Amino acid sequence: MSNITILNEDLPDFLQTAGVSDLTRQLAGRTGVKRIVPKNGIFRKTVGGEEMGKVKGNLNAVVVNASPAVGRIFYVKQWSPDAEPTAPDCFSNDGRAPDAGSTNPQADRCDSCQQNIKGSGQGNSKACRYSRRIALVLEEDFGTSLEGSVYQMNLASKSLFGESVGDNTHTFENYSKYLSNNGKSLDYVVTQISFNEDNDNQSVLFTPTKYINKAQYAVTSKVANTPEVLKMVVMTPYQADMSGKPAKLEAPKPLGKMFEEDEAKAMAKTKAESAIDEPVKRPAKAEPKPTVKKDLDSVVKAWSDED
Repeated sequence: MSNITILNEDLPDFLQTAGVSDLTRQLAGRTGVKRIVPKNGIFRKTVGGEEMGKVKGNLNAVVVNASPAVGRIFYVKQWSPDAEPTAPDCFSNDGRAPDAGSTNPQADRCDSCQQNIKGSGQGNSKACRYSRRIALVLEEDFGTSLEGSVYQMNLASKSLFGESVGDNTHTFENYSKYLSNNGKSLDYVVTQISFNEDNDNQSVLFTPTKYINKAQYAVTSKVANTPEVLKMVVMTPYQADMSGKPAKLEAPKPLGKMFEEDEAKAMAKTKAESAIDEPVKRPAKAEPKPTVKKDLDSVVKAWSDED
């Protein structure tokens, strides 16, 4: 169940899976992408970049979708945990070449990019980081009004790669291979997501706990390939913005500045309309050539020739 208590009573049985009403959604408006952000040992639930709750300890969820390949993401400015989230300068969904939506692509191919060389980042690291997006349905949401809600989680390099911890707990890439090699399906099990204590709780690990039941399968299979979920796992220039907040609108110009600009435009228009072309002298008409009068003898002779 959710760890946020709004009413001091349980939801009536007939409303358990009713979800959020159309009226409430209409009044709330567009709320943005739902995300689970693992940070400093706490899983923070955010909607449109605003924190709406948090989970301390392990998080149980079903992975219903994931980006097809491990992508890449690069920022020109040095990363800081206190910096305002922004879209990257260059990113790749397939890890092979910059996406067409990258505002500042660093190379034609990722494997030959100077930002993909050790030492291009802090210390001996690479400036261009690995990234993969997964879509989650939380176990605690089954059977509640939040049933079917899907959250996005971004996995960085240390959550994707590295050695396993014990026989059953792995980084994500090893975890998916581990399940496949043992004939299990990632989206058919409830996965426990925990922080890696050996990495100062800055990365997460994955452990299978149990199979989902029939009712849970009906929910996860319904939402797994919806357009909204497919957008969650594919990076676009907007989705690459880690905050999920709508683009900021430019502040309106001061009225005085607007009046000055309008007056300047009006004066320029008036000047253009009132401009008089320099007079051009018309060419003189050609003098008509004088008509040569024929004498009487010539005329009489011409008549005689016609006979």
